[in-house]
Amino acid sequence: MSIQDKLTRREFLIGASGFTAGAAVGATLGGSVFDILPAKAAGNELPWPYVKLDPEVARIRGYEMTREGH
Repeated sequence: MSIQDKLTRREFLIGASGFTAGAAVGATLGGSVFDILPAKAAGNELPWPYVKLDPEVARIRGYEMTREGH
């Protein structure tokens, strides 16, 4: 017996529409009510200031940390 024998088209459409409605409500609530993204909630400010990195220093530090097993 396959899944096609167990599930009717009507049941499939009802389930799919319920899932779609739930996803739409979740996306709406998650984006506006709960303020999940901290940058959006804090007015686009990060918890630390932006600092330009020197690529050579970052490369050396990354290599040394890899060699040390971090």
